[in-house]
Amino acid sequence: MTAVFIQIKYLVVVLYIFAISLLYSGVPARQGWWKFDTAANVLKAETGLALELVGSHQYVPGPKPGNGAINIGMGSYYKMKHGIRPNGGGSMVNEYTLMIDFKVPGGGTWKTLFQTDMSNKSDADWFISTIENIGIQATGYTSYAIIPNEWYRFVLTVKNGAAHISYLDGQAVKAGSPLPIDGRFALDSLLLLFADNDGDDAEIECAEIAIWNSALSTEDVAALGGYGHYVGLALMPIVPYLQTPTPTSVYVCWHDTSSTGTSVEYGSTPSLGSVAIGSSELVALTNRWHTVLLRGLTPNTEYFYKVKSGEHTSEMYTMRTQPVPGYAGKIRFLLLSDTHNSDTSKSMRVITAAKKKITELYGADIHNQINAVLHSGDLVIFGRNVDEYTKLFFAPMSIVSSSIPFLTVPGNHDRPDNGRDGDAGKNYYAYMKYDSISLMRLPSLPSERFWSARFANTLIIGINTDLASSLSSVQNMLLDRALAEAQADSTIDYVLCLSHHMPYTELWGEAIGYDPGPNYVRNDILPIFRKYSKVTQLTYGHTHGYERGTVESNTNEGDFRIVCNGGGGGNIDRWGAFKNEDYQNIHISLDHYSYQIVEIDAVKKTFFASMYSLGNTDTPHDNQALDSWYRNVLQLAPSTPSVTVPQIMLDKYIFQSSPMIGPDSLMTVRLQVAYDSSFSQIAVDTMVHWKNIYGSNGQFTPVDKNTGIDLTKIRIPVSRFVQGKSFYYRVKYRDFNLRWSDWSIRSNSSTGVTKKKNLPTSYGLEQNYLNPFNPTTTITYQVPEKSFVPLTVSNVAAKKIEALQYELVNAGQHEKLWEGLGFSSSTYFYLFTALKEKKIDLSQCKQSSIVEINNLLPILTNKRRTTK
Repeated sequence: MTAVFIQIKYLVVVLYIFAISLLYSGVPARQGWWKFDTAANVLKAETGLALELVGSHQYVPGPKPGNGAINIGMGSYYKMKHGIRPNGGGSMVNEYTLMIDFKVPGGGTWKTLFQTDMSNKSDADWFISTIENIGIQATGYTSYAIIPNEWYRFVLTVKNGAAHISYLDGQAVKAGSPLPIDGRFALDSLLLLFADNDGDDAEIECAEIAIWNSALSTEDVAALGGYGHYVGLALMPIVPYLQTPTPTSVYVCWHDTSSTGTSVEYGSTPSLGSVAIGSSELVALTNRWHTVLLRGLTPNTEYFYKVKSGEHTSEMYTMRTQPVPGYAGKIRFLLLSDTHNSDTSKSMRVITAAKKKITELYGADIHNQINAVLHSGDLVIFGRNVDEYTKLFFAPMSIVSSSIPFLTVPGNHDRPDNGRDGDAGKNYYAYMKYDSISLMRLPSLPSERFWSARFANTLIIGINTDLASSLSSVQNMLLDRALAEAQADSTIDYVLCLSHHMPYTELWGEAIGYDPGPNYVRNDILPIFRKYSKVTQLTYGHTHGYERGTVESNTNEGDFRIVCNGGGGGNIDRWGAFKNEDYQNIHISLDHYSYQIVEIDAVKKTFFASMYSLGNTDTPHDNQALDSWYRNVLQLAPSTPSVTVPQIMLDKYIFQSSPMIGPDSLMTVRLQVAYDSSFSQIAVDTMVHWKNIYGSNGQFTPVDKNTGIDLTKIRIPVSRFVQGKSFYYRVKYRDFNLRWSDWSIRSNSSTGVTKKKNLPTSYGLEQNYLNPFNPTTTITYQVPEKSFVPLTVSNVAAKKIEALQYELVNAGQHEKLWEGLGFSSSTYFYLFTALKEKKIDLSQCKQSSIVEINNLLPILTNKRRTTK
C-alpha cells in the first residue's frame, strides 16, 4: 500500500471519531487551555495564563449545556501568553499545535483565527473566506465550506522546516510545504487570536482554545475529535459497504479510483483462502463503485474478508451470513430513516449512539448481533449530486456498514424514477444492488424498485413509494401476491415492511399534500396490509421525528403497527413549526432524533421493538429507551368483556365495562352503539386508547392527552343520540399484543334519552377517580338546587393547599378536574361545602357558617413528577 494511499485511508478512519464531549486519553498535555465556561471570569485559563482582551466581547452559550463560549467581533482580539520556549532549532517557537473550537454566525465576510504579528500590523495568518472556505493564500483554501451556525474544531500543527497541516473535526484538510525556521507561523512570546490589521476579522464565536509545545501527530489530532462533520475527500476508497444479504450470499461494494483488479479475499478464518472477482462502474464524475457478489457461503457463519482494487488492499473486516428458515435463535435489525443532512454530525450522532447501544446490549461483535440495517430512505438531499452519497450516507454509516449489511428503500430526496425528476434516481440505483431479491422480475420492469428478503421466520419487504402511477399498480399486485404467499407459509411468522412515505403524520401535516406518496400509502398499501395477519409493522420516514400508531386488520388475528422512524439525522420537525393534527390511530408523537432496534425470537415466535431517543435541542436524551412494543403469535386474545346498563351523568352516557381478562393488559376499548340489533345503523363507533402523546408543554415535555383515563368507563355526549329512541351497545378489547376479544353480548337500552333529566334530591360527593392517580383526578358532586360551592384540597395537616372552585352552580351533577402536578406523592383531602343560593351574601360567603354537607374523602396519589 503506497504512502499516499495510507494517508487517504487514514482520512476515512478519523471520520469515525465523533466526540462533542472529548476524552483526551493518550494526547500530550497542553501548554495552555481556555474553555470560557465561567461567565464571571471568562478569560481564565484551565492551564497556563489568563487571556488578555483587547476591545470587547460577549459571553454566549457554548456547543452543549454547561459549555460557555464568547462572541468577539471586528477590531477585538485576545493576547495569548503561551509560555512555550523557542524550539525547532531557531530563536522562536517553530513547533506547536493550536486548537480553536469556533462557530461563524453567517457568510459574506472575512473572519480570522489567529495572527502571529504581536503588533497586529500585518494580515492574519489563517482566514475563513467570504464563501466560508478556510486557509490562506500561500497554502490555498479548503474546498470544504464551513456551515454557518455549526461548531467546528480547527487544529493546526506546525513544524517549520518540515510541514504544517490543518485539520477540521479531526480530518486533514490542507498540508503545506515546509516553511523556513523562524519564518511564517513561528511564534514570538505572544499570539493574537481573532486579530487582523485591516478589518478582515468579522464576528466569530469560540468555545475552547488549546496550545501544545509540539506538533501533534495525525493520530493525536484524530483523538481530539470534533463535532462530527465529514470534511475529507469526496470518495472513501477501500471502505466496504455490505448490502443485500442472504444465507449464502452478500454484496460487497466500495469506492476506488482504480478501474481494475476488483476482488474480495474471504474465509471463515483470518487466514481467508477464497477469492471472488467482481467489476466496477463509473457512477458519475470520479465516483467509481466496485462490486463483488460473494456466493456459495455457509449460512449463519462468521466470515473474514479484505477488498482489493488496483494496487490497494483494505484492512481485515468481519461479517456474518444470514440464518435459514427453521433457525432456532434470535434475529435483530437496526432501523433508520432520513439520515440526510448537510450537517453530518446529526446522523453521525444517531448512528454512533446506535452502535454504542448495540454494544451495551449484545456485545462488541456487532456483526454477530445485528442481522441487517433497514433504512427507510432519504439518504441524501439532492439525488443528482453524486458526491452526497459519500458525504451524507456512506461516510456516516461506515462505522457499521463494513460489518452489517444494509437494505434501503428510496426516499423523495433520493429521487428514483417517479415521473417528476427524470433519471435523477440513477445514482441511487447504481449504488444499490437489489436485482437478486427483486419482486419485479419481468424484463420490462425496473427490477431494483421493489424487493423482499428472508431472515429466518421473518420476511422484510421494501416498498417504493416514489414510483410513477403505472409502476405503482404493478407493485400493488406483486405486494398482494407476496403477502398471500407469506400468509400461506407456515415457516413465516412476521412480515416487516419498509416505505419512505407515511400514511398519516401529526408533526408535519403539510407532508400529506407535499407529493403523492402519503396518499398512495394510505389508499393503496394499507388496504393490502389489512388482508394479512402476518403483517406486523410498517416503518417509514419522511416526517423528521418519531410517531407510532396502529392500523386495524380485517381479522382478529392481530392488527399491525405503523412507525415513523424519521429522526435519523435530518432537521427535526418541531411541534408548532408545521401543521399539526391529532389522528386517532397515532398514539405517540415525539419531535426527537431516534432509532429502533427490533429483536425476533424464532423459537418463542416473539417480536420486540424498542425506540431509543437522543431528544432534541430543548430536551436532550442520552440514548434513552422511550418506547417499546411487541407481538407474540402464540399469545391468546383477551376474553370477551361485558358492559352494564349505561348511566347518565352531566349530559353524558357512561358505559361501564368489565375488567379485562387475558394474558396481557388493556390497550384499546372499542364501543359501538346502534339503533338496531344487527348494528347496521351505527350511531357511535369509537376507540379509546391507553395513551395519546400529542404536543408538548412550555417546558418541552410531551403531553399525554389520555393521562388518567379509565378505558372501562367511556363517556359519550347525550347529544349524539336520537332523543327518546332505544339503542343497542357492545364493546370489545384489544391488548398490547394487538389481539382483539370478541364483541360483548349485544345489550339494549330500552329507555333511550329523554329531554328532561331527573335532578338529584340531595347533596352528595363521590370518591374521586382515578384513585390513586397520576397526575390528574376527577371529583364528582351533586346539588339538588342552585347553590354556591367552594371546593378545596387540603393536606394531611388540614392545611388548604389549593382552591379548585368557588362559584355558583345549577342543580345537577358536576365534575371538577384536579391536576396534581407540582405536589409530592402523599394523601390529600378535598372539602366540599354547598351554600343554598337564598342564604348567600356573596360578599361574605367565605365567612358563612351555613353548611349543608361537609365530607372529607382521601385522595391517594401515585409517585409523580415534582415539576410541571
